[in-house]
Amino acid sequence: MKQGRQRAPGRKRLFREKDRTTPPALPIPETPPPPLGVPRVTLIDYTEQQVTERAVTHAEQCLPFRHADSVTWVNVDGLQDPKLLEQLAKVMGFHALTLEDILNTDIRPKIEDYGDYIYVVAKMLDVDRESEQIRVDQLSLVLGPNYVLSVQEEVGDPFEPVRNRIRNSAGRIRRTGADYLAYALLDLVVDQYFTVTDWIGERIETLDELIAADERGDVMQRVYALKRAVIFLRKSILPLREVVSTLRNLETDLIRDSTQPYLRDLHDHVVQVSDRIETCRDLLSGMQDVYLSTLSHRTNTVMKIVAVFSSIFLPLTFVTGVFGMNFEFMPLIHRPWGFAISVIAMLGIVLGMLWFFRYKRWL
Repeated sequence: MKQGRQRAPGRKRLFREKDRTTPPALPIPETPPPPLGVPRVTLIDYTEQQVTERAVTHAEQCLPFRHADSVTWVNVDGLQDPKLLEQLAKVMGFHALTLEDILNTDIRPKIEDYGDYIYVVAKMLDVDRESEQIRVDQLSLVLGPNYVLSVQEEVGDPFEPVRNRIRNSAGRIRRTGADYLAYALLDLVVDQYFTVTDWIGERIETLDELIAADERGDVMQRVYALKRAVIFLRKSILPLREVVSTLRNLETDLIRDSTQPYLRDLHDHVVQVSDRIETCRDLLSGMQDVYLSTLSHRTNTVMKIVAVFSSIFLPLTFVTGVFGMNFEFMPLIHRPWGFAISVIAMLGIVLGMLWFFRYKRWL
């Protein structure tokens, strides 16, 4: 049975975990959920031989791991306690601007090199299929010589697969340094982008079928809503391509040469997601043009039919108007067959005009 962290009651999960983990070989003590309004801080310290996992209640508990020979991952879920984050920043030796950026959840993805650590901001995205909305959560990563600090805006994250890989010594994560751990976290975030773009593609296909079926209703509103979602994704994801590119080219000892191929692969994935977003935007723009053209064609068809009827009834109105004038001496007005002649004449005019419109291919 897959193990996962418990969450505070009343809070919705931001991301869905991938069902690809196995139970750990040794029992892991479960971390009790924090009270509402209190962030969750967990620490995982590992080497190739052993793993230590614990909950952090005071920032000073992280101090012994700052310069250890092992790799330490400190994860903070939630920004409800700025004082605790300030204490963590002081213990880990972060710049004041780094703490300010961590607490500010409205900044674009970026990367900053402070020499002894690297600070990265990314956006975590997920789809709420019930409300058909995209959720966003800011992720702050601090990469040091032997540690990674990850801070999330809300409680709940998609990083349980990484934890299980560390617990089970799966793959090469236990044999590498903190730079590979930072890559693994960013790679999991980028994988979630593919899920979001797949959902956008499904919605586009549905709207395309509605337009092809000539359905009316709120199609245009749904197209505009998807366009706004794609624009939001573009603002959240496209800057990450520059962030990963800068991370690859940084001249720093914090990133080993053995991690560079994985960063190149991560950059390729971000480029693929960016291309998907641009494709979705182009499809929505083309879909909007097609829908407007369909509406225009339908309107032209209706106006053409109305114009045909108006053209047919115009001479009939003229005939009835002439014979309806109040004069005593008018042709056929006192003849018993005058009315029949006028009706036959009007029917002839109608048939003649219909034949003419048909001959001109106006009908």
